[in-house]
Amino acid sequence: MSDASGPDARRALLAVVFAVGLVTAAAAAPALAGQAPLGGLDSPPAPGDVPELLRQIPGADALLGDASGQSGDFEFGASAFGALTPGETASVGGPMSPGQRANATEAHFVAEADESRYWRTEAYTTYTGSGWERQQVNRVQPPRPVTERPIEWNEVTLSRPATSLPTPWRPINLTCAGGCPSVSLTPTSGISASAAFTEGQTYRVQSIEALSAPSVLDDVRVAGSVVDTEYTTVETTDRVRERAAEVVGDADNRYDAARRVEQYLEANKTYSLTDVPEPGDQITDQFLFEQDAGYCEYFATAMTTMLRAQDVPARYVVGYAGGEYVGDGKYLVRGADAHAWVEVYFEDVGWVRFDPTPGDARESARDELHEDERDFEVSLNRTAVPGERVTATVTTADLPARDVALVVNGDRVGQTDANGTVAFTVPYAEQLRVSVETTVNVTASSGSLASAPVGGDRAYSVASPTVAQQDDGNDSAQTFDVNADVRFAFDGDVEPGAERTLTVTVAGRPFPDAAVSVGGVEQGRTDENGRIAVRIPEDASGVLDVTASRDDLSETTTYPVDDLAVAVSPSLVAPFPGTTATARVTSGGEPVSGAAVTVAGETVGETDADGAVAFEIPLTRAPAVVATASEKTTTAYLGWVLPSAAAAVLAALGALAGVVLAAQKRGVTPRGVANALVAAARGATSYVVGALVGFADSLDDLAAEFRAATADGWRGVLAWLASLPGRVRVPDVRGWLAGLAATAGVGRERDAGAAGEPRAETNANSADGRLRTVWRRFVAVVGVERWETKTPAEVAREAVERGFPERPVDALTAAFRDAAYGGRAEDAHLDRAEEALDSVRGADREEDEQ
Repeated sequence: MSDASGPDARRALLAVVFAVGLVTAAAAAPALAGQAPLGGLDSPPAPGDVPELLRQIPGADALLGDASGQSGDFEFGASAFGALTPGETASVGGPMSPGQRANATEAHFVAEADESRYWRTEAYTTYTGSGWERQQVNRVQPPRPVTERPIEWNEVTLSRPATSLPTPWRPINLTCAGGCPSVSLTPTSGISASAAFTEGQTYRVQSIEALSAPSVLDDVRVAGSVVDTEYTTVETTDRVRERAAEVVGDADNRYDAARRVEQYLEANKTYSLTDVPEPGDQITDQFLFEQDAGYCEYFATAMTTMLRAQDVPARYVVGYAGGEYVGDGKYLVRGADAHAWVEVYFEDVGWVRFDPTPGDARESARDELHEDERDFEVSLNRTAVPGERVTATVTTADLPARDVALVVNGDRVGQTDANGTVAFTVPYAEQLRVSVETTVNVTASSGSLASAPVGGDRAYSVASPTVAQQDDGNDSAQTFDVNADVRFAFDGDVEPGAERTLTVTVAGRPFPDAAVSVGGVEQGRTDENGRIAVRIPEDASGVLDVTASRDDLSETTTYPVDDLAVAVSPSLVAPFPGTTATARVTSGGEPVSGAAVTVAGETVGETDADGAVAFEIPLTRAPAVVATASEKTTTAYLGWVLPSAAAAVLAALGALAGVVLAAQKRGVTPRGVANALVAAARGATSYVVGALVGFADSLDDLAAEFRAATADGWRGVLAWLASLPGRVRVPDVRGWLAGLAATAGVGRERDAGAAGEPRAETNANSADGRLRTVWRRFVAVVGVERWETKTPAEVAREAVERGFPERPVDALTAAFRDAAYGGRAEDAHLDRAEEALDSVRGADREEDEQ
């Protein structure tokens, strides 16, 4: 609904200008490399890019824009909500999918900025009813020069690959260290990369500060504009148009019209990511008249549609809003920060952002969406020692997590600072269970993007490269090991009724305020130096239990009152070198735990609660086993080590000699064993080859039988199938094993009577060679090519097909197959093969004479 004919005339002129321009010259968007200026959103091509003829047309300079529309061919998906790789189309609405929820906590990029910002990736031009599309449109340069606006630089580091780069509005320059991949401005002035920027890539973008002051915007009329008509036309329902007219009312300028629609949606619709129906084919109509709640896609789509219904140029924009401030001027932007909003065009200014989505509700829902799933990592600057100060660093997505509470063993120990660090005193415990609580505002945004405080208590997985850790079985936390090595030292001998000073240390440092008991009698608590005066019970004997405990850390050790004794028990009947033995340390017949034991000068460990420690017996004549506890020492010697080793060697040699003698008595010689093995291997190979050849022949026979059965129709096939089970034969494994044993026996017999059997061996070999010669002559007569690669059955079948008599061919084939795959050739096989070959030759000669 234009309020003057002027805009229509300008649109017609614009169409003519671009029709001529596209024929006469290609106005390409500036290519960026290394440090290539973008020229600004809606900026015209460089003077050399447009023919001078077109610039002679009055008003052309104010109307010409870059019509190249070089946006690249990106088809990355149906939805562009928060996308770093948006597609040509974007769906709108519907409940959040599990994939979107999982994506909410993932880091998308980190931006350096002086405040929380909107980060624009792309805009869409055409409303389809159920979503948006990108169409070729013209960019229009606002008359206000760039130099009249503040300019700033921001740095962005991608956490995921991107083909549409997030930037503030409106970008005019882009630089990359070492050069940027090829990028260009899209028709809607997003920055598109022809090759995706990779994860971890950093770029700097220069942008012009947007103008949004009402005093600058309120002198533009409501309807009519020089921008492309695609931004002012929309296909929607009549009741949407009526509601839009009702909301805009008597607004006398474009800014007031946009603000009325924005405020109407904020006041009449609530924000929800879950309480939404499946989208229909008219999203705006459904949202305005059938829904009570929706999220940013609904709000932005409705506002854009309603403004276009009033001939106000508007477009649907996607990107990100806000982010988590992580200190040092950096904002971590996640999937949960994805957002959609509206841009309205104002002459003399350009595109101005409007956001109809309720800000506080959106931020609260976003925090609820990802705060309970944020992944924190905790590292310690040193090994944890009870009573010592350590500094923990908490990060999320490899960035400092500030203003989060650290909980150690159930107690909140502090809140992280701007660097994500917090110092605390290690509690007296053997392990640390670390968790993180997000009970403060972790987003620290400004303006309309400020986050609402969110409470919650969740333990997150932690990792520290400097401290040993283990999973405690709870998915929400892990534990750090603590160096809680408690030691005791008396200032004299431990004797019944004596008064002594006991010093207790933990990890080599004093163990203060520890409750101490000796022999079950409470003695008091240690001072700041870990010392305490104690009295040894009068009835103390054997070993004395000494315990020190504080909070969750408790340690008990045993002190020998009587002299130490050590006994060694080999694991076998004798102390053979390389086997294990156990040393047991006692005092007065009672086990002493924690006693240090060395064997042949090498430390093997400390005794356990039973006073025992295992070790490997060294190859030494009589290794010394020394036990030390409470400044008392005892030594025992493990004898018979070398004699036991010598006895074991002699026994092994005797056993081997016995085996050799027994074998000789039975006529078994090394040569006989070798022959038996060779014969067994040869028999196994022959059996396998014969089985494979027989299997192949059986398949050929089955195929021939099946073809014959099919000639009789389905009854013949059924009869053939019914005959198969009765023809199945199980391999005679038992017979083969018996033959194998017989073959091995023959090998042994040959070795025993080698002098009298060389002639028989020679005859067998001769028969083999003659039979193979007969087969080669047969193949030559038939003329079979590459016969070495064919089975005997295949050669025979080819001979019959060529007209040779079937019976002699089958006889010759059977003789060769029986001899080749069943064992050595026999005279009967050879005679039968030669007779068959003579028959084949005779048939061949008769055929030649005819």
